[in-house]
Amino acid sequence: MAIWEVLILSTKLAVYLGLSALLGGFLILLIAPFIQDKLSQARLLWQTYIIKYMAVFALIGVLATILDFFFQVGALSQSGFTGMFDAVMQNMVAQSALGTVAISRLCVFIVGLVFCGMVYWQLTRKITPNFFVTLIVAIIQWGSVGYTFMLSGHTVQLDSLYGYALAVHVIIALSWMGALWPLSAACLHLSPTPLYSLMRQFGHLAIGLVSLLLLAGTLLAWELVGSVGNLFNQIYGQSLLLKLGFVNAILLLAAWHKLKLTPKLLTHSNAAIDMRRSIQIEMLIGLCIFLITAVLTTVLGPQS
Repeated sequence: MAIWEVLILSTKLAVYLGLSALLGGFLILLIAPFIQDKLSQARLLWQTYIIKYMAVFALIGVLATILDFFFQVGALSQSGFTGMFDAVMQNMVAQSALGTVAISRLCVFIVGLVFCGMVYWQLTRKITPNFFVTLIVAIIQWGSVGYTFMLSGHTVQLDSLYGYALAVHVIIALSWMGALWPLSAACLHLSPTPLYSLMRQFGHLAIGLVSLLLLAGTLLAWELVGSVGNLFNQIYGQSLLLKLGFVNAILLLAAWHKLKLTPKLLTHSNAAIDMRRSIQIEMLIGLCIFLITAVLTTVLGPQS
């Protein structure tokens, strides 16, 4: 693997993490008003933690997006690290789809940071964030992120149906993975009753999201791979199978959370600890999925 591929792979992974934290944070903030709990001090601290989490990863996303742009320029110039600062190549990349994606993602991260600043100011004054404002900003962010993924990648040359399927798949996957950290933190901050309500609400929502995730993912995989034989004979197909294995592991964990751990939150004193530990395992598996996805979109292609 060339040095530029390694660098672009690392920044792409960081961008995924930044987008995931933003989208997942919005998802949990929208569920929070429906949990069975008054706005207690513990809940305020938990929501403040979510905002800080979103802001930190948004800043990481800004840095990673800027670095990714320069790494793309350097890779195209093929003149060493000084090639990153080639004005002609910078202009070419800026006017390409890569430049549009970079600008769009910077806008997503900056809007996210402004929102986090606004909500943090409200929470420090014990003001409940407006649900409809959060919903509007979340919809804009989800749509914008989906749009950026439609602009580049293996589906660009395909029918628009596959572009929309990719957008749906990405939005759900990023939101789900990004929601895990706030859910893990909830196991420490919330008392059993609101924690149970939160996990129950998230579990109900996850059923619909997982269905759409699998439907869109299956449609994309079939179109990109082409046949069952290619899944086993091509490196790209084998990598997809590895990714599918990790996805199945997460689905099994999610089912374990919903069916076994969540009901115990009201009756077992150590259930929250078990839930947090299980969610952390899910986060590690999610990181593996992000890494494989970054490799598939950076190093490998459907013809590999």
